[in-house]
Amino acid sequence: MAARTAPSTSALAWARRWAEFTHQMGSSTDPAALRGLRVKRLEMQPGQLLAQVTGGTRVPVQVEIRFPTLTDEQWEQLIAALGTQALFVAQLLAGTMPAEIEQLFVEVGGTLLPCSAVVEQHCTAGDGPVDPVVARLALSVTYAQLGEMVAEDPWLLLRLHGRDRQQVLAAIQERRNSEAQELAARSVAADLEWGSAEQHAFYTPTLSTAHAGTTGDTRLEGHLADFWGRRRVIEAAHHHLALPTVELALLRRLGPPDQTVEGQAAYQQLQEIYHRVTQRAWEMAFSSATEPEDADSQEG
Repeated sequence: MAARTAPSTSALAWARRWAEFTHQMGSSTDPAALRGLRVKRLEMQPGQLLAQVTGGTRVPVQVEIRFPTLTDEQWEQLIAALGTQALFVAQLLAGTMPAEIEQLFVEVGGTLLPCSAVVEQHCTAGDGPVDPVVARLALSVTYAQLGEMVAEDPWLLLRLHGRDRQQVLAAIQERRNSEAQELAARSVAADLEWGSAEQHAFYTPTLSTAHAGTTGDTRLEGHLADFWGRRRVIEAAHHHLALPTVELALLRRLGPPDQTVEGQAAYQQLQEIYHRVTQRAWEMAFSSATEPEDADSQEG
């Protein structure tokens, strides 16, 4: 016989909260009173719970319990609050219902576990009413059955308020994606604005060319002095030259095109080309601007 998995701390917490709620609703927890009663069918819908209880009367008792649902606006506020808390999102994605969600319900004007004043309960047997004692017992065993389900899956509480797990997670993910895209758009806009300001400062016309522009000189010749930017900015730019720490790093990462003789030959030729290009670039970097070109550059 397989060992039974111990309930998690979260499951125990929600089971305790549900027991407090059912006690407030006046449900009976006496095993002797509930003996023989069985929930034959239980259907949960947004804001509504339907059950069929047998064993108390000659015909099954039909139980209907209605819970208050949140409005679309309240759900938006709740999802926004959940989305701003990374810990809540992580817990929800892991299938755990954070205990703090009860306070969030209160903040948006709702209650996760409502009071008896806002819960509608109806019991019928066939076409007629049910004795109040029988109705109370039928409701009690229904709440007990639902409590076991809530302990295993607290998400059912959200479904009773109008949204199931997939809807809530999808809404949170959509909101987080939208916020990420908006943040990225702001970052790009800021970069563009900064780049535009830098470019404007870099190519600010000199006093002489500025006056030339005011006199109608819009020809390119009138702005040749600023073609490469302001001299002070250019002189402030610094560069650092260094040979690669690892030779032919990219080529080695890619490797030969294939393992054939032709592939190995091509790989050897590429290595020689990379070496020559690196050496030539290094020589050009430290050569004088007036140094004559070598024989290789004059060929062809």
